[in-house]
Parts: sequence; structure tokens; C-alpha cells
Amino acid sequence: MHRSIFHSDKLCPLLAGMICVCCLLSGCRMQARTEIFASKEGYLVTIGEDPTDKDTRWAKYLYEHLKKRANDDEMVAFGVSEKEMWRVIIHIDPTLQEGFRIAIKGSNIELTATDDRQMLWLQYQLIKKISKEDPRIDGSDLPPAIINLTDTCGTFAFDYQSIYSPSGLNPDYTGVMGLNNFDDSWGIWGHNLRKVLGDNVDKVYATIHGKTDDSQLCFSSEEMYRQIESYIVDNIGEKGSSRFVIAPDDTPYACTCASCTAMGNTEKNATPAVTELLLRLSQRFPKHSFFTISYLSTKQVTDKQLPSNAGIIVSAIDFPLRRIDGKNAQEKKFMQQLNQWKKVTKNIYIWDYINNFDDYLTPFPILKIAQQRLRFFKQNGASGIFFNGSGYSYSSFDEMRTFVLSALLINPELPVEELVRDYFNQEYPLSKKWLYDYYINLENSVQSGKKLGIYAGIAELEQSFLNPEKFIKFYDEMGDYVSDAKGKERKKLHELQTALSYTRLEMGRNHSYDPYGYAQRNGKQIQPTPQARKWLTQLKEHHAFTGMEYYNESADEIDYYIKEWEQYILASDIKKNLFLGIMPSSTPPTDKDGLKRLTDSTHGLPGNYHCGWTTLPKEEYEISLPVKGINKTGNIYISFLNLPRHRFYPPRQIEISKDGAIYKTINLETDDSVEKGELVKTTTSIDLNGTELVNIKIMGSKKPRAQIGIDEIVFVP
Repeated sequence: MHRSIFHSDKLCPLLAGMICVCCLLSGCRMQARTEIFASKEGYLVTIGEDPTDKDTRWAKYLYEHLKKRANDDEMVAFGVSEKEMWRVIIHIDPTLQEGFRIAIKGSNIELTATDDRQMLWLQYQLIKKISKEDPRIDGSDLPPAIINLTDTCGTFAFDYQSIYSPSGLNPDYTGVMGLNNFDDSWGIWGHNLRKVLGDNVDKVYATIHGKTDDSQLCFSSEEMYRQIESYIVDNIGEKGSSRFVIAPDDTPYACTCASCTAMGNTEKNATPAVTELLLRLSQRFPKHSFFTISYLSTKQVTDKQLPSNAGIIVSAIDFPLRRIDGKNAQEKKFMQQLNQWKKVTKNIYIWDYINNFDDYLTPFPILKIAQQRLRFFKQNGASGIFFNGSGYSYSSFDEMRTFVLSALLINPELPVEELVRDYFNQEYPLSKKWLYDYYINLENSVQSGKKLGIYAGIAELEQSFLNPEKFIKFYDEMGDYVSDAKGKERKKLHELQTALSYTRLEMGRNHSYDPYGYAQRNGKQIQPTPQARKWLTQLKEHHAFTGMEYYNESADEIDYYIKEWEQYILASDIKKNLFLGIMPSSTPPTDKDGLKRLTDSTHGLPGNYHCGWTTLPKEEYEISLPVKGINKTGNIYISFLNLPRHRFYPPRQIEISKDGAIYKTINLETDDSVEKGELVKTTTSIDLNGTELVNIKIMGSKKPRAQIGIDEIVFVP
């Protein structure tokens, strides 16, 4: 659609600031418009005096796209017309003090912008506003407009703004929402230098602890410079205006070869050598921009002044997602980090986070927190924002959130609740109030200061913002709204219902047989409810929706999750369990909810350590169970998680004691080749007649940073 034109924004300077009403900034006269658009015969798109080629190109663009949306071709004209029409005048003016301006006088509407990106956004704001008042123009596919058609001017708050989410990556809508197209903005992004180096990467391996190490790269290498130079010349060219990230791999160590050490590198500081490479590339390609990332081995600020076409991307991963109140120590630490970078560059981009990367499907109320952070970033010198989301994978409420976030990137002062309401009012005519009330309740739940975890399971989400009673009510009501809705709204609600079935299953599994759980208790057994099978059936409909293949950043498949639910929960091998409901204790003490989970007769899912596993991060634990009164002979079985890719291993040894006397020692072996995870079970026959206390001592693997995941301790008579 408008893709080729929008891409040319790389040729224009981008201004920083905030959208504003002109009378507040520069004394422009406010003029209320009393006529509605439909009062005239149509729209004449034209250019002013002394037009440039860009003026003409953008005028033709508006003419063509407005005409496509008109129900009568003759109501949109270009250049001249004898009809009584609104006259829309297009002008690109790089000298404009603001980023864009709308001026209305009589029947004239003048749109002026400093660059292509703001002009594209401004034109679609106009089209949307026209379509709301003039039924002859169709703007139903466009997001709500965020400006009024009075005399208005303003500037985007940030030079660069992109959202890595399904809607934020849609090339037909990035420009409409004022976003940079992420896929086209960067010649090299993130920790992806190895893709550029290709088969030659082995020539630039780092030296760490005196040995060649393929886990990191050497940035003082002449070969490194030549490979990047050739890549840019051959694939991008020298005359464009692309951005490149020059960053080490995602490990904490730096190259300490003789050359890197001479530049100032130390064992965990690669900033000196990376900065030298950045400076060389900036000088070699003055039209392009080069950034590195303030993260791990490049977190230390350089002592060299960076040129105008170089900058820094500061990762906000250590800046927790919670309400900003000026009191948090990590908030002050992040501010200090930005202030240090401000001394060496004006190009400070923030890499921030808008999703729970372990669960894309459960709602994540980030909007009010994001607004506070954008204000904070702007006040502390940030000139660009990259919001890291779910990429091309489906995320609940993504379209609404992307609309609101894109509006806040233009103006962080816009009211979040009004933006959310405007979106739901437009896209969900039947369910708008119901959706709005629930979602805003989620947003307000985290304004108490609770942290949003970006790698969190259902238990942590419930502690943060996800009230089980309110969520279950919302989920149970959804079926009626899906049935009653029509067309696009029905499809979107059905999609949301399918995604939230994952949340309902996780909540049910986490609560086992309590009122929010998936099962009912009958003595020393539990039985899945019919509703749980319905949740699973609903989730199986995910194939009907684009992007709903995985539920997290690790690309864990929804189909595999369903398979494990059926295997380990619906068809569980746990039947009668005399330990059901017993409350264990542990030494050292650990999470009480996690301990309670050990005797709920509900298996964890081996494919995901968040799904029902109690994590024991210490190498040695002792779990105690009060068993007085059981007086039975049977089998104790204990199940552990083996998931090597996340460093979860079964213990190397288990020691079972009865009333303080060692009863049995069990040695376990680990299979490190397991990819998707497995449940490892050990079974021991035992006589509990007269026994009051069973102790289970667990000794973990000796592997580096190993963790133990345990889900069930069962006694079957």
C-alpha cells in the first residue's frame, strides 16, 4: 500500500518532542470547525505555491488512497475542480519548527510535515477523521485518530519508535500508526553479527582466558571490520540511511587478545574494542548510523565522544516493570546509567519489554506502566524506543495494545484509558464495555507497585495482577459474547477465547482441586471436571488463527502443551494418594505454595518448568511430611523434571528417612540428551505403620547452575 513511500523516511531527519496543540506551544490560533465534511461535494487534493517533487508525490499519494476509500470516484479530485470541495493542501517543509502542522481556514485544510514518516501518519489521521463524519469515505480498517482537526501542530516524542509485535510488524500499518518499520530499519540488529560473518566467523573468535573461544567475538580484528564493511557495501549500499547494531554475543565475557587488551578490554568489559569498531564504521559510512548495546560486556560507558551517526541502545531488562514513583533504587540506577551515556552521545535508544516472554497468551497489562516509563525515558535523554514484544506470535489484546503504545510513543501524555476505550468502541461494538472494564481493571491492579514479571508462570501472575475469581468470571462470560457477536468482532472474540483457554488451563492446573482448579477431590483421589476438557477442546482451535502456534519466546508449541495436558493430567497415573493434601515443610525453607503443590496429585508438565514444578535452586534440600495415622504399607513415588536446556536436572541422590532413621538411599542418572523435557520418577516400597514423619533428602546435580524441579510426592497403598 504505502510501504515504498514510508521507507523513504530514512532520508529525512526526525525531530524529538511531544505532540501538542499549537496554541500551547507557539501561539497558533485555534479555529473550531463547524461544518461537517459531508456538507461539501468532495475533496480536492492539491499543492501550494512553489511545490517540490515531494509535495507532488505526497499529494498524489493522498489523492489515490482517499479515492480508493470513496464510494464515488468523482468526489475526490486532484489539482483543480469546479465542484464545491474541501481543498486539502500538502506540503513537506524540513524547516518547520514542529514535526507536523494542520491549519484550517474556510474550506482549506493544509497538512505540513517535516518528513515522510510524519506526513504519512498525518494523512491517515485526516482520512480517519473524515471517515468518522463522512459516510462516503471508508476508514473502518484504520485505528482511531488521536488528533483533532483544529489548528494543531506537534512533533513525535522520539526519533525512532518500533514495536516488535504482530500488529507492530504489519507493514501495512506501521506507517499508519507512526511507527518505524522494524524489519526495514536495521541492516544488522541485536546479537546477529554471526549472520553477517557467515562461514568466516571462525576467523574472529574471541580469546578468553588465553584460549580461542567460539562463544564470543573479537572486535579489534581487522577481519571483523572488513566483513562488516563488505556486507554493508554489497547489501545496503553507501548512500542510504540504515541503522546497524554492532554488539557482542549474549554472554558476559569479552575478548582479551593482545589487540583488544591494548584498547582497554578486560575480562568482562568489551566496550573499548566495540567502541573503536563503531567509530571506524561511523567514519567509513557517514550516511548510516551505528549503535551498540549497553548490556552485559558492553554495559560500561565509553569515555570517548561518539559522532552524530553513532549511539547506544540501553537494555531496560534490569529496570523492573512496575509503577514509577521516584523511590525505587533500580529506577535511580537506570537514570544514572542514562545520564552517563548522555555525556558521550545524543542518540540513546531504549530496548524495553512489553510481554511476558514465558506466556504470550495470558493478558499482560503493560500500558500504564509503559506510559510512565516513556515519560521517564524522555526526561532522561532517550531519543528512540524499541518495544520488544511477542514478534510474529499471537499475544492477547495485541492490536489494542499496539494502537495505544504507538499513540503513547507519539505523545506519552495521552490518557491511556481513553485510548483503550476508543479502540474497543471501534473494534468491538457489542462487547466494548465488557472488554474495557476487565482490561482496565488489570491495568489498575499493577498500579499498587507490584512488579510485572517478563519471565513468569501463572502463580507469579496471580500474585501480581491476575485475580482468579475475576478472570474466571470474564472467561466464563466470553462464550455468550462470541455467540452474539457478528463478523470481525466475533472472529476476534473467538480468537481471544481460544488464547485465554491456555490461561484457564494453567490457572486450573495451578489450583488443582480448589474452587478455581481443574479437578474435584473425592477422599484421597481427584477427578478432572468436564469443564477442564472443554477448556482443552477450545484451545485446540488455535490452528484457525494466524500466529497462534507457540505460547512463549522459547517456541514451545501449543499442540505439545495440549498433548502433555492429556498425558500427564487427564490420563494421570496418580490415582489414590494417601499424601493428598498433606502440607510438607522444607530445610532450607522454600515457597509455601510450591510445597503445597507437592501433594496435590497433579503432575507438572515436563515441557515447561513453569507448569507445575516447584523449583529447588539449592544443591541440597530436605522435605518433611507428617504421616502420623496413615499406618499403611505401599509405595512412595517422587517425580522430578529433566529439562537440560533450562538447566533442570533430576537429583543425583535421594535419601528417605522414617522418624529420623535412614530407610533407603536412591541414586539417579541423568540423560542430558533430552530436548523437550521428561518426567523422571523413582518408586520405593515402604511400611508407614507407626511412622510419624517421613524425610526426603534431595542432593542435586553437580552441574553448573543446575536446578531441581519436583512436582509430586505420592504414597499409594
